[in-house]
Amino acid sequence: MLSENIKIFRKQKGYSQETLAQQLNVVRQTVSKWEKGISVPDAEMLNSISELFEVPVSELLGSTIEETGEKELRDEKIDEIAKQLAILNEQLARENLRKRKAIKKVFIGIGASIAGLILLIFLYLTALVLFRTHVANNTNYYETEIECELNGNTYGYSLVFDDNFRVHELGGDAYIADHIDIDQYDDANVIIAHIEDYFEDKGGSCTITKDREQIDKNQ
Repeated sequence: MLSENIKIFRKQKGYSQETLAQQLNVVRQTVSKWEKGISVPDAEMLNSISELFEVPVSELLGSTIEETGEKELRDEKIDEIAKQLAILNEQLARENLRKRKAIKKVFIGIGASIAGLILLIFLYLTALVLFRTHVANNTNYYETEIECELNGNTYGYSLVFDDNFRVHELGGDAYIADHIDIDQYDDANVIIAHIEDYFEDKGGSCTITKDREQIDKNQ
């Protein structure tokens, strides 16, 4: 084939792709494409290559040539050369079209996979939001209030929590928030226990004034 013959004759001449490209006033990538069968030289360029390699054009276009072998040289007319080049170009065009179609199918497949993945993620997030909304709408909320006395002063604090005692709201006298690190806890029972322990350690006392009274947070 032409691509293989160009490579063989180039090596026989001791040329690198870069050297051959310089001799023909083309870039090295052009020579590489010829030798890979990606493209073919036109009739004029083929004549230049033939003269440089000192072989007939017919031999360049012939079947693969053994590097150490010799074949009878034959001359052909320019129009015949053009016909053979046209055939080669048509073959290359069909091959490139086939490759482009294959690549297009791959990209379509990847695009479909990505679209499917995005749809799955969207459906998952939608289901998650609906689930959380459902859980939130079916969660019971309770309020507990505690009142503590210390050195003649009274301090109140309240907590709103759910069925799992997870705190959703809390607030009260700043004294309690300033002296007890409440924010690091999210369990209502733990917070109440820390408040009671603090005041009892200081000689005070605490009383639960509202114990786990169910409330409606939507009101």
